[in-house]
Amino acid sequence: MRTLLILLLSVPLVLCGHLPKKYLLDSYLNNPVVKNFMEYVRIDTSKEENLELAVDFWKRKAQELELDFNVYYPGGLPICVLSWYGTEPSLPSIMLNSHMDVVLVEEEDWTYPPFSAHMDENGDIFGRGTQDDKDVGIMYIEAIREMKKNGIKLKRTFHMTLMPDEERGSRRGMVKFIETKEFKDMNIGFALDEGPVSPGDNIEIMYQDKRPWQMKFTTRGPSGHGSSILASTAMEKLFKLIGVIGTYRDEQKAIMRASDPLDFGAYTSVNVNYVRGGAVPNVIPGRVELIVDTRLAVSTDVTEMSNRVSSWLQEAGNDTSVEFVRKILVSKATKIDDSNPYWVIMRDAVQELGIQIDPIVCPATTDMINIRQLGIPALGFAFKPRTEIRYHAANEYLNVDNLLHGVTVYVAVLSRLGNMSDVAYVQ
Repeated sequence: MRTLLILLLSVPLVLCGHLPKKYLLDSYLNNPVVKNFMEYVRIDTSKEENLELAVDFWKRKAQELELDFNVYYPGGLPICVLSWYGTEPSLPSIMLNSHMDVVLVEEEDWTYPPFSAHMDENGDIFGRGTQDDKDVGIMYIEAIREMKKNGIKLKRTFHMTLMPDEERGSRRGMVKFIETKEFKDMNIGFALDEGPVSPGDNIEIMYQDKRPWQMKFTTRGPSGHGSSILASTAMEKLFKLIGVIGTYRDEQKAIMRASDPLDFGAYTSVNVNYVRGGAVPNVIPGRVELIVDTRLAVSTDVTEMSNRVSSWLQEAGNDTSVEFVRKILVSKATKIDDSNPYWVIMRDAVQELGIQIDPIVCPATTDMINIRQLGIPALGFAFKPRTEIRYHAANEYLNVDNLLHGVTVYVAVLSRLGNMSDVAYVQ
């Protein structure tokens, strides 16, 4: 089995050296896996009203593979669950999670339309969600298709879950779903989720998320004519606030530069992502809003961070307030040692394909922060090596070879996970 998988992984690379590029691109465009990926990317799920189009897409995929299909609305948005039942359904199941939603785009910054799924001459498929993370959903379903086609039987049930709002904080998706009877009845023993892009040859596996503290600051002051110089205006306070936050950001940048490049948990990321205030050129605004997105270092104490935020308010001056858009105090880690049988299976399956893995703390936050809080082990994983990191940026892309190789890698991983006997995981 191992030899066959390694050969399958190497076939496209061998072909690339001997066949005309146009022939290869035409063959890729006619590949059913690539067609499904492109169709999915072309659904503009940056808009909530288009989520139902994605639901229809996944319903059709479930019907093609004779998978059980359900859609739930615990928070008012659709959550799809495609289930492939194992031969021993009493065993804890495996969750294969990804999200349907993608972030908004600024179309003028893109070389190709962001929902066109355009493939260039290098085999790069461009589109919002190609890296984050419609690719993972397609890799899951195509790996299941391959296993079913080959008559592979698994002991454990797989539940493929598609979430609607991971990019907006999961409040109407995973956060609500884990409270439902439907989720509890799934009896999840282990979860896989989206994984990061890897610029090098190694693959990174995420075992813990950083804690998001997203804050909306509001500064207030006197308004008046734009020709006057008033004291303690909202903008004046805003400048002070940005200054102290910028100083803290510089401190964290220094920690980042001094740390291992893959130690994302060593520092707190700090970014001013949104400023709003003022209406017309000649009126001093009496109110300005500022949104700051921070992801706390693993070692950061929440009391210490709360005190720091309070000091920022004091520095800005009276009539400055803060409202938390998102604030998570605890983020549990999944064990990445021999005491975790799921980790051992994942590690061995990937390494036997000749792929080296690096366990990391997720530099951002995923749906798995909610799953791990329940004591369920969860890892973020995807096959995206030698790829420029473009998630949430213009010209997001995935190379077609990575898409197809990723399916083969998931076959190796899922076939092992699905045939695990009953095991115990202790948080």
